Amino acid sequence: MLIGGWGTRSVELLERSAAGAAQGLDRAGSLALIGAAGATEGGWRCWLAGQVTNGEEVRRRFGGSGSGDLSAAIAGAHAHLGRSAGDLLRGAFLLVAVDLRRDIAFISRDHLGGRPLVYVRLGDGALFGEHERDLIALLPSSPTPDRLMVQHWIERGGIPSGRTLYRDLHRVSPAHRLALSRQGVAIERYWAPRYAGTSPGSPREISERLRDEAFAAVDRAATGSSQVAVRLSGGLDSACVAAGLKARGRGQGRAAALSAVFPNHPQTDESGLIEATARYTGLAVEEVRFDRASVLPPALGHIERWGLPPVTPNLFVWEPVFDRARRLGVDVMLDGEGGDQLFGVAPFLIADRLRSGRLFSAWSLTGRLPGIRDHVDPWVRLRALRVYGLGDVVPAGLRWRRRRRAALRTPGSLLAPEDMLALAELDEDPADESLEGPRWWRALAADLTSGGDELGVSGHLRREAIDNGMERRHPFLFDLDLVETALAIPPHLQFDPMRDRPVLRDGLDGYIPDEVRVRHGKSYFTPLLLTALAGREGDLLVETLAGRDAPIRSYLQRDSLEWLLSRDGLERAPSVALRLWTIAMADIWLRTLERPGYISELVEKASAGDGEAAA
Repeated sequence: MLIGGWGTRSVELLERSAAGAAQGLDRAGSLALIGAAGATEGGWRCWLAGQVTNGEEVRRRFGGSGSGDLSAAIAGAHAHLGRSAGDLLRGAFLLVAVDLRRDIAFISRDHLGGRPLVYVRLGDGALFGEHERDLIALLPSSPTPDRLMVQHWIERGGIPSGRTLYRDLHRVSPAHRLALSRQGVAIERYWAPRYAGTSPGSPREISERLRDEAFAAVDRAATGSSQVAVRLSGGLDSACVAAGLKARGRGQGRAAALSAVFPNHPQTDESGLIEATARYTGLAVEEVRFDRASVLPPALGHIERWGLPPVTPNLFVWEPVFDRARRLGVDVMLDGEGGDQLFGVAPFLIADRLRSGRLFSAWSLTGRLPGIRDHVDPWVRLRALRVYGLGDVVPAGLRWRRRRRAALRTPGSLLAPEDMLALAELDEDPADESLEGPRWWRALAADLTSGGDELGVSGHLRREAIDNGMERRHPFLFDLDLVETALAIPPHLQFDPMRDRPVLRDGLDGYIPDEVRVRHGKSYFTPLLLTALAGREGDLLVETLAGRDAPIRSYLQRDSLEWLLSRDGLERAPSVALRLWTIAMADIWLRTLERPGYISELVEKASAGDGEAAA
């Protein structure tokens, strides 16, 4: 893990930490890194953390005195090109580059944010690292929660770019870098996608091009692995990864696919589809069977280790799968995370059609949105027209007034009206102003390059990989070449009333079993969460939130929270259970900040409850 600092105060804190842990400290000018080994070429010193997929190209172009050392080649590239050299790299990585002659440092996060990067200012310098926990451990005192960010996380399910749940800790956005010098700390954007039109060719040629690039992304993600495997479900995206492994001659070991199966939960179990994909692609599959779900222990462990609430309750599903993978010798696990967004529809094509005066065409597209089917209610289409068309062409001032009214009228909101207004101000700009191109492309480009970061995806996946002791790579989330290919697909080809991701589905014809390729439905783990929360674990969470000392109560409206905690409310819908889970995780996290031993107390209480239930 990358942990470093710039400036007198930051380096002092690093030196103290390194000495206490008997770790080495690498220095370059005003910068220091713990436990990292860098390389120097031509007046630049560079350190690299993560995977670079075009490393051989960089070595061929810039060499480096360190035999086979990619850091040396990257330092050589900086000697030729300056700070822009880092822009050439592809993959999921963090790059530290120091100009030794000018004593200026640049800490770059990769184009798509595959590795997290957070920092805290200290005097004229800064501490930086991958995880909030690492920086908090170095600080003399712990930072306090950011009230608005906690509310945003509860209400919207994410955190705006550049922010964290802690008041004084900040996040570097994808394709940005920290610039550290005697002038202070600055944030620079070094890359943004550029609209260059759409791909030529017939629909068949375009679907084949997308499939081939998806397979190439899978191959790049598997590079350097001694035993790669795919986390296989019954869905389209993980099946595409499996097909990519087969097409590139990878995944031939004992365990090329690992899957969770749920024989006692038919609405979640996809074992038949999993086995069909494994047979079709020739991958050996290991199935991990779940009989009883216990969702609380993995989540509590995550809060205790990382000082953050988990992004998803699904940790309980994947921990046993990764445990099996480790015992089978898997060193890299791939998955289909991000495929829904990458291969999905660009609905704001409707707005572009309206802007150009093509009213009938815009209306026609509302009837071809994926999932609309044959006999759609006209009111559903009108709503789609308003959301993806009319809502974008009205003046900005009117849009703001509408958001303000909506914030004040949100039924059942957990937040007070003034807090909802504060959140509405954060939503003022739904599309990235730095992007130029048609509305459909700008919205899709913003989603694919930064949408996942606002949900905390890369940080969560990185923490999960560290906890499970296994490298995880995500070809559909963090592969720049594949993203650029997807952004060039003519958007009208993705409109299909019967199918989502139609271009990819057509491209995979003959590569995955048809029962997976043409399947419309999708299984979720929500029924497992509902089952767990209907028992002792749910009662325990309700009990902690019902206490008048629950710190989360100061963030929420009392009446709305009381309704949520009622048994009737819990049983009404899965969304209510998910919301209960989110609030309970935030509350437990807040309690641990006040009382570090709280997790142990809660675990003891849960264990006592299990013993009573067994008796």
